[in-house]
Amino acid sequence: MVILGIDPGIAIVGYGFLELKGNSYRVLDYGAITTEAKTPLPDRLNIIYEELNDLIEKYKPEDIAFEELFFNKNVKTAITVAQARGVEVLAAKESGAGIYEYTPLQVKQAIVGYGRATKNQVQEMVKII
Repeated sequence: MVILGIDPGIAIVGYGFLELKGNSYRVLDYGAITTEAKTPLPDRLNIIYEELNDLIEKYKPEDIAFEELFFNKNVKTAITVAQARGVEVLAAKESGAGIYEYTPLQVKQAIVGYGRATKNQVQEMVKII
């Protein structure tokens, strides 16, 4: 089974593909889809959509997991990132894969065992796993 994890964004969309066989995981690919800030929003959304579709076509994930958005202050940024996330969810939906959503707290709890873990703690645990 191939699983795609997506960290939504507009400037940077993080992704990782894992293959699950029995009880073991193997990293297939990971990286980021990036768009330039000065590029018009519709073009940025199109870049994300096309690049994500290419990746989905290449690896054919059965399940796709998204991190849910969390914003504290900047409403303008939240709206732009939400538009990008919509494009990302659309690409996932069109693929026919199962779609799952997790909060940052849930992700940290599952990986590190502590929902308030730092990014460094999460990175180290992912390396260990």
